[in-house]
Amino acid sequence: MRVRVPPGTPEMDQIAEIKAKTDIVELIGEYLPLKKAGRNYVALCPFHHEKTPSFTVSPELQIFKCFGCGASGDVIKFLQMYEQMDFWEAVEFLARRVGVKLERRQFSPQEKQRRQIYALNQAAAQFYHFLLQKHPLGEPARRYLQQRGLRPETVEKFQLGFSPRQGTALTQYLLQKKKFSPAELEQSGIFFRLQRPVNGFQLFDRFHGRLVFPLYDHRGNIVSFSGRLIPGLLENEDQRGKYINGPETLAYHKSRHLFGLYFSREALRQEKTAIIVEGEFDFLSSWQAGVQNVIAIKGTAFTSEQIQLLRRFVSRLNLALDADFAGNQAALRSINLAENAGLEVHVIHWTGKAKDPDELARSDPRRWRQVVQKTVPVWDFVIQTACQRFGTQTPAAKKQVLAAVLPFLRQIDNQVVQLDYYRRLASALDTEVEAIIAEANKLAVETAARPAEKPVPATPPPDRATLLEEYLLALILSSPQPARYRFRPHDFALKRIYRQLRNFLKKRKAWRVGDFVQTLPAELQTKIQDLLLRWHDLPADLEREIEKTKREWQKLRWRQQLADLSRQIAQAEKGDRQQLAALEEKFQKISQRLIALEKEK
Repeated sequence: MRVRVPPGTPEMDQIAEIKAKTDIVELIGEYLPLKKAGRNYVALCPFHHEKTPSFTVSPELQIFKCFGCGASGDVIKFLQMYEQMDFWEAVEFLARRVGVKLERRQFSPQEKQRRQIYALNQAAAQFYHFLLQKHPLGEPARRYLQQRGLRPETVEKFQLGFSPRQGTALTQYLLQKKKFSPAELEQSGIFFRLQRPVNGFQLFDRFHGRLVFPLYDHRGNIVSFSGRLIPGLLENEDQRGKYINGPETLAYHKSRHLFGLYFSREALRQEKTAIIVEGEFDFLSSWQAGVQNVIAIKGTAFTSEQIQLLRRFVSRLNLALDADFAGNQAALRSINLAENAGLEVHVIHWTGKAKDPDELARSDPRRWRQVVQKTVPVWDFVIQTACQRFGTQTPAAKKQVLAAVLPFLRQIDNQVVQLDYYRRLASALDTEVEAIIAEANKLAVETAARPAEKPVPATPPPDRATLLEEYLLALILSSPQPARYRFRPHDFALKRIYRQLRNFLKKRKAWRVGDFVQTLPAELQTKIQDLLLRWHDLPADLEREIEKTKREWQKLRWRQQLADLSRQIAQAEKGDRQQLAALEEKFQKISQRLIALEKEK
């Protein structure tokens, strides 16, 4: 939640200074490949999948706008949306960037609590790491890591830790040494309440007796932890989960988290490819073996938030997952999500005794580095594994293969690619491609017959007259001398903007469109920003384009007036002769003007 800062306060003055010193084109250009288009810059929108650039950045107005999904704002808003920063995180980031020292801060209660969780998690991570590295209590965890083949420098880099089995050591450390409150400990998600018959309850470390992995967000904040059982350390191990994660908090959202992204982000940007593995040890062993464009997920399915996060860094995903993922409906749905987001999806497949990337990377690092370079497109892999799983020798087996594969091949956007996979499936099942297409069409009919959500009514597009008025106003505002031009827009919002423009030009000698926009009410600022961003690639001869557009707009208006007059004349012919004569005279005058205007070049 953004904290509203009253105008004239030091916070507002500093925010204005930070925004004035930040070039939005330079900032966004560090995240997206911007291309010059007239006065503005364009790129594919990072907030939705598109094939034609509709994301526009204006150096004059210092704003961005996507005409596909509607995302818009200034440099602060871009960081909030792209980096998932809160308002003050974005302000602090930009302040460091331009060398402004923030003097005073205001936080909303949620922002304050989130930052408190970060601070507490950092203190907890240091405590866990110290116990693992230097305390006698950490000896079982140190032996276990040696057995798993992790080197000391890997343990140090990722700040692995250990939580002792007693479960109260961290509680005492944070309360007594670090002076956090019991409420802050509970808000962090690290602790749960352990009821006591005499003294009420005690806060107990949920990761007790486990190896602890700090979970970093992509900006380096420790948002939570995951813990793995150390064999032989706790009773009733078979009744406990091998891995546990912290619960959802203000700082940690499982659906948005990717293990290792903070450490891998530069390698991902360089390689443009993310190798996806399933767990922390898969990630750590791969990193240690020299394959560092790697990310770990929990299970075999992505969320849409994780996919959107990965889109910022890569254009391709190489899956190094359990082969059973090809039969996992949630995993295949997430693959469709990734492909619909514009990501290529391939599969890393290996043979031999190694059951997962962790084992292969530890036993033969060189081979792991070779294996990750050999991939097959995901739908080839899906067809192969379905055929291996069900067989292809009997009609019943073929039916099972079709049921497993067709729902997903149907969702391939590119029809040429889709037809190619229908042919591959037909070949694998030793049948004709027409039979596969018929089954796919039958499935489409069955799917369409299911109740669908009621569509949201679309906003009707503006009529041509309004579009011409908007274009004409954008041209005038782009002119170095807008005072030369006059017209009377009929659209109410445009009429207000034009009236404000005339008043502004009476008071100011120098003309800068950005200065004018700042004088407008908020609702008109949004309207005018949309106009200037939509029509950014204007002709070089603005004066000629303005005159040409004014003629087209005037002709359209007169044609509309003639149509209205025709209806009125038809009504007047039924009785009112005096009104009829006046209407016919007016019709004649406008007709003559229209004919004269149409003769002009």
